Amino acid sequence: MKKIRTKTDEVSIDEHGIIHKKVIEGVHICREEVLETEEACAKLSGQDKYLVLVDATALHTMTPEGAEALKNTLDTKRIATAILSDKLGIRILFSYLSNRENASAPLELFNDQDEAIKWLLQFKKN
Repeated sequence: MKKIRTKTDEVSIDEHGIIHKKVIEGVHICREEVLETEEACAKLSGQDKYLVLVDATALHTMTPEGAEALKNTLDTKRIATAILSDKLGIRILFSYLSNRENASAPLELFNDQDEAIKWLLQFKKN
């Protein structure tokens, strides 16, 4: 499996074409890191828009500017995004990201990776 490691994430692509983005333990995510990771996702997918599974189970922090940059990329770069985490901070971020005006890319929070992948696959274009 091809992987790219950014300052804050390990990014790979699976056999279904789903981008797996695993947040590295203890990182602090700023706007620049969000953009760097999105660039890695685009490079791996080879597509304008892609499906993303974010493993956000690692302890990490994000600046307000990073959260805003992420919010802006959801509809421009992604078909759908599944977030895997049971952390309160991630649920708060999920709530913020879910409140986008004119949202075109579905976003969902999961505790189980298999369920998240199954959900993402319903958005895959053949």
